[in-house]
Amino acid sequence: MQVGITVESMGKEEVLLDLYRWLREDQDILRQDHVSLGSAVPSAGTMGAVEIINLVVGHGLTALNVALAYAAWRGARPTAPAVTVTFPGGSLTLHDASQETIQRVVEQLTAAASRTTTSGPETDPRPAGEGQDGGSSLPNGSR
Repeated sequence: MQVGITVESMGKEEVLLDLYRWLREDQDILRQDHVSLGSAVPSAGTMGAVEIINLVVGHGLTALNVALAYAAWRGARPTAPAVTVTFPGGSLTLHDASQETIQRVVEQLTAAASRTTTSGPETDPRPAGEGQDGGSSLPNGSR
């Protein structure tokens, strides 16, 4: 299942590169998932900078590995901006690494992976990271 991770803030390229390096150093993710950087088609006045981290995620345990790696990264950077995780059928905007946030990421990625394998590949023509219906946002400090 294709998952995209984006950041909407000033200095987003640096934040994305930092998170990308963190994910690439996590052996549990690299063993099972493919991680790469991507960019959208440059619009007028942009240089086509890094705009998205692409992950190919499998079932259950790999969704947990992604969520735990995000939690560790966020724990080391408590002032990092919100991160949006986009997957087939929805997206989550993450503002923290609370237990509830991590549980929601695991549940949503596991459910999306299950739907993808039972219904075939994703048919949404938009690249991962573009807005999709079914998104939700987890506010800072939500409990």
